[in-house]
Amino acid sequence: MGRAKRETPEEAFENLRQAFDTLKANHSDAWCWHEYLSDEPKDDEGSDSDMDPEKEELKPKKRTHMDRLKQHLLTCVSELNRCAQAADTCFFHMCCRPEKMKPCVIILGTSGDVDEDMLAGGDASPQKIMAMLQAKLGIANDKIVMLEAEIEDLKAKLCESRFESEDHWKRWQNNAMLCEDAMTKLHNMSTNFRDLTNNNNQLTADYRDLYLRHLRASRMMIYKGRQMLRDQVFKVGRKENLFYSFHGFIYTLQKEKEERVRREHEAQRDRVEFALRNEVRFLLGESDRHSVAVRRLALEAGRLKQDRRAFALRIMHKNRRPYEIMEYCLWVWELWQPIRRQLVLEKALEAEQAARDATIQMLVQTTQQLPPLATCIDNLQEDLVMEQIAHDVSKRELTAAGARLYSGMVQQLRVHRTQELAVLYRISELEVEGLKERIAVLEREIAEDRHIHALKGMVVDLESNLRRALDRRKQRAFVVPPSKDAKCSQCSRESLLRSWKGLSQDGASEEMPPGDAGPPLRSSSSLGSLSLGMKGMSPRFVLPTGGSKLAALPPPELRGTYSAVWR
Repeated sequence: MGRAKRETPEEAFENLRQAFDTLKANHSDAWCWHEYLSDEPKDDEGSDSDMDPEKEELKPKKRTHMDRLKQHLLTCVSELNRCAQAADTCFFHMCCRPEKMKPCVIILGTSGDVDEDMLAGGDASPQKIMAMLQAKLGIANDKIVMLEAEIEDLKAKLCESRFESEDHWKRWQNNAMLCEDAMTKLHNMSTNFRDLTNNNNQLTADYRDLYLRHLRASRMMIYKGRQMLRDQVFKVGRKENLFYSFHGFIYTLQKEKEERVRREHEAQRDRVEFALRNEVRFLLGESDRHSVAVRRLALEAGRLKQDRRAFALRIMHKNRRPYEIMEYCLWVWELWQPIRRQLVLEKALEAEQAARDATIQMLVQTTQQLPPLATCIDNLQEDLVMEQIAHDVSKRELTAAGARLYSGMVQQLRVHRTQELAVLYRISELEVEGLKERIAVLEREIAEDRHIHALKGMVVDLESNLRRALDRRKQRAFVVPPSKDAKCSQCSRESLLRSWKGLSQDGASEEMPPGDAGPPLRSSSSLGSLSLGMKGMSPRFVLPTGGSKLAALPPPELRGTYSAVWR
């Protein structure tokens, strides 16, 4: 386990301040003890007379004021002890670290209005604190004035916004009611129109079916009659033909009579229907006229009510003596009794008339809307068919245009690909011709041995640089003691001059004993690198054996002599 965290002086003073605040909020203020002065609530034993005794015994009971006061006092003692312990801890920290006195005292000295900035200035006199508080109070008053002005402005805006919101609400309610009414009417009209359309379609289908049946039956009857005439009638005598002709004529007359009677009944029905339609039209017009008259009567009744009320007010104002309340009630009752039944009947009449007017208005509006709706539906169907046709035509045109564009693009791509292949082939031919020219130039240079001449010049330059570097070194001691003979005019070495002049190459090689080997001549490093590099070179780059200056150089293991060509 880690070591416990030590408490700093600031934390100790903060704990003391918290203890003071808790003690002040819960114990030292006067109103903390006022709750124990009220009367204790009494238990209602009468209402719980039927309760189980065991349950009553186990039920928790509310503590009395005395119990809560004792608990409060014990809590106050514990808080005081906590404050004492916190004060002892603060005393210990002040003894150990006195340099922390000022920030710790600032922690204890701060309050709701006195902050740390006031106390940290150094001068914590009451006059200065009062001056700071006064400045803060002035700033707070200015803010309060600004806030009050803003509140007034906001109140005015609130009144305006409330008025606007109420106006908007009323308008919205009216629009919503109109919208609901219109939607209901439109739904009913749509339903009726749909039903009428379905009925019409059904009647059309039934008529078509009946017509087809009638046509088939007539054809079958004609066919059966022809068959019967052919098989039965024409095979009998004249008397039977006359009998059957008479009966057929009678049957035809009966059918024509039934058809005539049916037509008369249909004509009578049409006349009755026409008369009823005219009557209904007349009744509808009468209903409009009666609605106007009833509306005029309702307005007259309302005017009479207003006149009666105004007359009653004039009578009441005429007699200015102070009447009793019961007298007013009696007069009102006496005035109410004669007109009570009339008012009830008038209200019922108004309600019935309003319902009748609303029904008639809905019927008229529905009747008036049927032809426009049929026309609108026909126009919409025609527009739909035209739009579908235009859509199909545009779709086909777009498909054809896209196909043409695609074919043109494919053709252009094919042409572009052919041109690109031709350009690539030309570029490859030019590259091949360039490479062939370079190969020819290299072969010509190789045939003319230009690389060998360049290599020879490089080797000569390297040898001259090497000998120049060897000549710059410090002169060694003479191998042969100097004599008074003539010396070499170039290197001032008489031994070499003597050996070069006195002995020829053949004589020197014959006179020198086999065991006496002179100082060998150092070989060139460039020659060694050339000899080593010949193994991996092509035959054209191999150095020639005869007719070259490098071939005259002796091998490293033989005794060499200087030649005037290299000097």
